[in-house]
Amino acid sequence: MSTAPTTPPTTRQGQFLALSNELRPELHRYCARLMGSVIDGEDVVQDTFARAFVALDELEQDAPMRAWLFRIAHNRAVDLLRSRALRVAEPIEAAHEIADPESPSPVEQISRKEAVAVAVSRFVELPTMQRSVVILKDVLDQSLEEIAGTLGLTVNAVKAHLARGRSRAPGIRRGDAP
Repeated sequence: MSTAPTTPPTTRQGQFLALSNELRPELHRYCARLMGSVIDGEDVVQDTFARAFVALDELEQDAPMRAWLFRIAHNRAVDLLRSRALRVAEPIEAAHEIADPESPSPVEQISRKEAVAVAVSRFVELPTMQRSVVILKDVLDQSLEEIAGTLGLTVNAVKAHLARGRSRAPGIRRGDAP
């Protein structure tokens, strides 16, 4: 039985693999929040890397690979979200009913975890583009320009989606999401 010789990765493939390792946690956080599930988020990340690796030769040499990977992940997640119905959850306002977040008692800690879980489940009810923008800005701290490039929007459109998403899901801000 003969085995085919393995060729070393090209420079572009090496860059891709290095960026993939570095970007994986952030991409997974984005996908998990976008999908509303850690497991579904992991599936999207794996599919993203597989699709990107196959299409790597088609990417222009000077194109930003990071934004390209986020765009692939975003598009894949949108496709999956469109193919299934989202469940209805309690109102997100339940997340605001925490007594003292600075020094919570054990009961308040449990209440906070439950409220955040409810908030996240309500968060997934946002339209996909609003959810994407809010996650990229409030959870991953990307700039408006980075988000615009990733999602193929103008900065003004990003601002509009961010404002609408925040108004519809006020309980999700940086540090609130698990």
